[in-house]
Formats: sequence, structure tokens, C-alpha cells
Amino acid sequence: MSEMLDYFDDKMNYLGTASRKEVHQKGYWHQTFHCWIIRNTGEEQYILFQRRGPEKKTFPNTLDITAAGHLAAGESKEDGLRELNEELGINAKYENLIYLGIRMSSARVGDKLNQEFAHVYLLESNIPLEQYKLQADEVGGLVQMKLQDGLDLFSGRIEKARITGYQIDDAGITNTVDTEITIGEVIPRIDPYYYKVFIMSERYFEGNKYLSI
Repeated sequence: MSEMLDYFDDKMNYLGTASRKEVHQKGYWHQTFHCWIIRNTGEEQYILFQRRGPEKKTFPNTLDITAAGHLAAGESKEDGLRELNEELGINAKYENLIYLGIRMSSARVGDKLNQEFAHVYLLESNIPLEQYKLQADEVGGLVQMKLQDGLDLFSGRIEKARITGYQIDDAGITNTVDTEITIGEVIPRIDPYYYKVFIMSERYFEGNKYLSI
């Protein structure tokens, strides 16, 4: 049975509930959860990206938000916390998340129209990348990018930025990643979403309490 989602008008007024398939086919507005994990090692500051699994129907093997997912019918934004456990195997407390607000996005992918109210968060977690337990078939790897490199890449100042971390191959073997990527290897967005996330992360690390997506 298809997952059921609440759907809304473009002012986020609740309209009803429909299957995930119908929501995407008809372009109904719905809610999602985005959480970006940020790290401060004392020497460098990083943002983590997940690599989507090779079996994903859309944008397989590309870099994406650290943890994200749809909010099911009846769920609140706080319930999205489960995505961190499901995709990355970590247990976080909601009060430790930094809420950046709601990002509206509309994008057509193939024959589907995806229109989302995304609740966007930052989470500072300094545990080593190898301690995360990735969800099989959903997440194909976990990498980090230096904060300054991301600001330079997504502002257009440089064409490539270095990522480090690991990915899991088709045989289930974990391989170390240390390479350079272009913007083309990250899921495309209509707005400078990634740039804004890096800017807000920089402000957070500077101790600035005024943060918004």
C-alpha cells in the first residue's frame, strides 16, 4: 500500500490526505523534513551529504541532504526526527535541532510534479562519519565538505570542491572517498539552496542566533 500524505494549498492550508503516488502525480503541496548535519572538529568545519543509493528512482548516486524524507499523514515536523535514525542510525533529540524554517519548492521530475513545504534543520554532531549506520538500499554513502569549500563552490567562485568520507559498493564493501566534485554531482535545485545552507552554517558556527532558510 502506498504511503499516505497530508496535502495542502499553496498557503499551507490543509486540504486532505492522499497516497504519495497521487500527491506527486497531481502536484499537491505536501510536507517534508530536511536535516543537515554539521561538524566542528576544532580545526575545520564541515557539512555532511548523503550519497543516494543506486536503486533510487530519482537521482541515483547523487549527493543530497544529510537526512530527509516525507512527513506521513498526521505527522508534525517534529516527527521527521525519525529520518535521522532510519537513514543514518543515530538517535538525536529534537531540542538539539536548529530550525531554519520552511522552504517552498516546486520541481517537475519526469511525469511527476513535486511541490513541497520542507521543514529545514541544522544539527551539530561531531561523531566520526564511520560511526553512522546507513540505511541499506536508500543511502549509498556519507561524505563531508569543508564549510569554506562549499561557500566557494555554491557561490560559483570555484568549479570543484573536495569531499571526504565513504561509500558502499554493489558488493556491500565500504570504500574510502577522497575526491573533488562539481555542482553537477549534487541534486539540482531551482534556488541557491545549498549556498544558503552553507551561509547559515557559517553564521551558526560564528555564534549568530539569527538563522533562516
